[in-house]
Amino acid sequence: MLEILEYFDRDHPSATVMDMSRALAYPQSSTSELLRSLTRLGYLHYNRYRRTYSPKARVALLGSWVDPALFRGGTVLGAVDKVAELVGETVLLSTAANYLLQHLHVVPGASEQAVLEHAGRDESLLHSPQGRLILSSYRDMHIRSALHRLNAEEPDPERRVRISERLQELVELRKQGWLIEPEARDDGAGVVTILLPPRRGVERLALSVLATRETIETRGEEILAIMLQERDHILPQAPSPPPPTVMRATISSDFEGLAEVVGSSQDNHRPRALVA
Repeated sequence: MLEILEYFDRDHPSATVMDMSRALAYPQSSTSELLRSLTRLGYLHYNRYRRTYSPKARVALLGSWVDPALFRGGTVLGAVDKVAELVGETVLLSTAANYLLQHLHVVPGASEQAVLEHAGRDESLLHSPQGRLILSSYRDMHIRSALHRLNAEEPDPERRVRISERLQELVELRKQGWLIEPEARDDGAGVVTILLPPRRGVERLALSVLATRETIETRGEEILAIMLQERDHILPQAPSPPPPTVMRATISSDFEGLAEVVGSSQDNHRPRALVA
């Protein structure tokens, strides 16, 4: 499995099952199963149209804790660490993978009441603040497609949503670009979350602070201001290409390769009130 991850580099940014099988001398059936497994775990993205696999952000975070001086110099992890230092609470870096929200990286909080979380944990994409924020960043047609699938896969009828109403909520959220929810999770913890700048070819990332309900209620806007300031230190995004004239109506398992990121006006929307 590690050989598969090591195969990808600048000369091999993506590969088919056959490419990988020939390069590593693996049986095609075993290669296919390994690639599917890594995709389910959130390490690879599968482009169903090109039938290629490519590494996701979670691969870059593997081993970043081993030698921080070598691996933690990037602007994204630098922002995560700085937010954790300034707020003293647990900080998460999350993305969408296989129609779930997945926490790629976690910096535990230093406060006595810090809420515990673990990297690799999945949450509902539709019912978590980070998941809804990531969903809001994609084009309406892809959001609608995702909502239909998420409703179909939701076993609890009470948690299914009205497509048109939720789509409108996500369109409004797209304009705002952040969320503060004092009671965001079943364990009573609250969340402050923002989107990080989009990067072409890389999945959208949400930065969030996880804390007790009381902490989010009293410090939510302060924490949000810190997060927005640190986001500004991340390298500026490259200009997005113009939207294609023909859009595919089918959304991929984690939106990559199909959903063009919608131009965001997040930077013009600083906090005015708590959002529940």
